[in-house]
Amino acid sequence: MYQLMKYEDIATAYYSDQDYNKRILTHPNCEDLKERVSTNVKKTKNPYRDAYLWLKREFLDDQGMYDSNQGREGVMKAQLNTEQKKERRWKGT
Repeated sequence: MYQLMKYEDIATAYYSDQDYNKRILTHPNCEDLKERVSTNVKKTKNPYRDAYLWLKREFLDDQGMYDSNQGREGVMKAQLNTEQKKERRWKGT
């Protein structure tokens, strides 16, 4: 923004014969424009970043569900093997 204001200063001074009333960004009545622009730039959010973070959270949720199901299957297999060993031991005696 500051480069644009500096360009306007130079170009307006050159092409308008130093008539400062023809300025837009650096007009003397718009002194607070720099602060307003900088605060508005800070307030804006990047929608692509927000979408990326949302998708990343969704993928992490899906990965968590997949991992929990894999862990549950492993526990169920171990429990089933233990129960089968107990049954074999009881039948063997």
